Amino acid sequence: MPRHPRAALWLALFISLPSAAADKAGSIRLGWMSRDQIQTLPESQRPPMDATCPGTWITPIAPGTVVGQPDLSDVTIQADDVHYDPNDLSTLRGNVSITQPGRRIDADNAELTQQEGKGRFSGNILIAEPGLILTGDQAEYDFATGRTSIEHTEFVASAINAHGRANRIVRDANGLITIARGEYTTCEPEDPAWHFLASDIRLDNSTGRGEVRNATLHVQDVPVLYVPYFNFPIDDRRQTGLLTPRFGNTNDGGFDFALPIYVNLAPNYDATVTPRLITQRGTMVEGEFRYLLPYGGSGSLQGALLPSDKLYNDQDRKSASWKHSGKLSDSVRVRTDVNYVSDSAYFTDLGTDLNLSNTTHQERVGELLWNKGAWSMLGRAQSFQTIDPSITDIDKPYARLPQLLLKGGDQVSAGFEPQLSTELSWFERTVDDGSGPEINGARYRLDPSLAYRIEEPWGHLTPKIKAGSLLYQLEGSGVTGDEVRTVTVPAFSLDGGLVFERDQPGFIQTLEPRAMFLYAPYEDQNDLPVFDTANTTFTYAQLFRESRFSGSDRLDDANQVSMGLTSRLIDGDSGNEVVRASVGQIHYFADRKVNLSPLTPIATETTSGLAAELAAPIGRGWSGAADALWTYDLEHASQYSVNLNYLPETRDRLANIGYHYRREDLVLGQKPVRQGNISFVQPVGANWQLLGLWQYDFRNQESQDALLGVQYEACCWIVRFFERQFLTDPDDISPGAQRQRNAFFFEVELKGLAGFGSGIRSLLGQNVFGYNQLLDR
Repeated sequence: MPRHPRAALWLALFISLPSAAADKAGSIRLGWMSRDQIQTLPESQRPPMDATCPGTWITPIAPGTVVGQPDLSDVTIQADDVHYDPNDLSTLRGNVSITQPGRRIDADNAELTQQEGKGRFSGNILIAEPGLILTGDQAEYDFATGRTSIEHTEFVASAINAHGRANRIVRDANGLITIARGEYTTCEPEDPAWHFLASDIRLDNSTGRGEVRNATLHVQDVPVLYVPYFNFPIDDRRQTGLLTPRFGNTNDGGFDFALPIYVNLAPNYDATVTPRLITQRGTMVEGEFRYLLPYGGSGSLQGALLPSDKLYNDQDRKSASWKHSGKLSDSVRVRTDVNYVSDSAYFTDLGTDLNLSNTTHQERVGELLWNKGAWSMLGRAQSFQTIDPSITDIDKPYARLPQLLLKGGDQVSAGFEPQLSTELSWFERTVDDGSGPEINGARYRLDPSLAYRIEEPWGHLTPKIKAGSLLYQLEGSGVTGDEVRTVTVPAFSLDGGLVFERDQPGFIQTLEPRAMFLYAPYEDQNDLPVFDTANTTFTYAQLFRESRFSGSDRLDDANQVSMGLTSRLIDGDSGNEVVRASVGQIHYFADRKVNLSPLTPIATETTSGLAAELAAPIGRGWSGAADALWTYDLEHASQYSVNLNYLPETRDRLANIGYHYRREDLVLGQKPVRQGNISFVQPVGANWQLLGLWQYDFRNQESQDALLGVQYEACCWIVRFFERQFLTDPDDISPGAQRQRNAFFFEVELKGLAGFGSGIRSLLGQNVFGYNQLLDR
């Protein structure tokens, strides 16, 4: 019997497919049980089943059983009649059974030679190992070398629901398995939808590869695909070969077909080269090189080239990237992310898997991070390629060449927490188009602080003092006056909260008031540049932050009290949160004079807007969330969003509906939004599934993205149809292209073989909340 029986399974798995497979009686002998038969078993003995299959395979030796070594394990022999000769031929007649831990051979008759260590078996042969069955009429087995030969055999591999037959299977002493005229399928045995037939199949366990010659794919009994030679993997080792093709069609690109070719160069690096044909644009090539270093982590180099794009004025379209991350030691990490693209419409026109990706900048960054206890240091060099030609030089982001940050601090005694945050950066941006003054230079920021933290079950209280300092060394045509500019602002805050609880029938309700007082005097900063700072969007979480800016170019002036109230409803049995609601507001005792631009009006309101949020994991798969912000005069909502999600524990369906509203805010540079979205995945019976996605812009009264699809999944095959219509960003439309894109997707997957598709799962995973969790079901 083979020492590595799964090779026979994998051999068939990638090579053959059954014709009519076994008849009903043969399938029962091989262990096939219908769904009705399985329901009669005790619940603890019922095997896992694919919901789309009418039954499953149950092998005599369950998958996962430990297999003993042939030369070290005891052998048990049983038969109706035994003639034993220690020096010659021993014969066994009737109900022969030879077992070892994890192995079993049954036959009508057997002949064993003691001196040669061989066995010959005949009649109703059954060879079983964990999750694997082989049957046949005649078999020979060499107990010393493991060489096995089986005639007129059928096989089952229950772990992947595969089965098939072969005229002859031979496994030599080196583990090479040869199958003569083999068939393979993952369909139910009585009516297989497809099968693979090959005249010669060879599986080499030493290399992890299999070879098939003269193979034909049959759908029902009709041959549809002939492959003279096919090379495939039989284990998890990476091997050179063809990967799953992808294809699709768009209204302005035509038919899109790509065939990835994987090249296993070494155990620690490999490459994938992908020729790609886009009928209305031309021939493209994409490549990826991946590596794993002995020290320092792993990374990848990617590149793509479409020469003379027919729909882009015969210009070349290119992209490249280098990504790396890893550890140099237990406390030092490195990361790089360097990207290049030839034009702003590249991702819209040529993004793989037909996914839409609009972007205006390509980041190029290298980082060195050190961590030791409560301290960390970051060294960073960062720049951007601006690919949107409509962006003027003055609106492009600054490069940081370099940026150094140091943060840390820990309790020095009970309650006291000193902290230090410091940064030194050099910012640079070239302005050649006359769109504004060019100002570059160094920025140093120092933020030491001391807090005393009290944390108790009833609440918390934290007084804190802080001093922020900024120093600039500036240069450039836009610099007037002093090149060196400094400012220092002290600050004090007092943050406290209480927790009240009361019992309700089946629940615990909490009431958690919180207040924070923040004071920092005003210092004029209108002569300071703005390198990387912006106003933050006001939300409930913003109530208790010490700064209203993101970035480090401003030190806030503040004299205010933030007040918030949170209430939770907690299940008394499970301890899970059922509902959480929060509402809060800031009361200002002074105007906020520090702004990013001297042209920005001083904020004189005495209160902020009213911020609220609601989270409700309702149960039984349902959850809801909402947030809202009202203006300071409470006349109208400045922004709000509402979402309702459904994802049950069965992970076989989902539904999402949401609406997002935001008013225009010129101070924050905030554009107005009124957008709704709906998505769903709904099974219809055991085999059908409907999928939909819709994103609608109520402000412009147009559908931004719409997708509707249907999927049919049988026991051994899946077919999907999708129609998608979407809009591209007006700034990212290539010459001659249309803003509205139409695409049709078609996917066929034969379970147990490579599928043919267009990356729909990737598209839905990016746009449908919860979809990736469905894929794991």
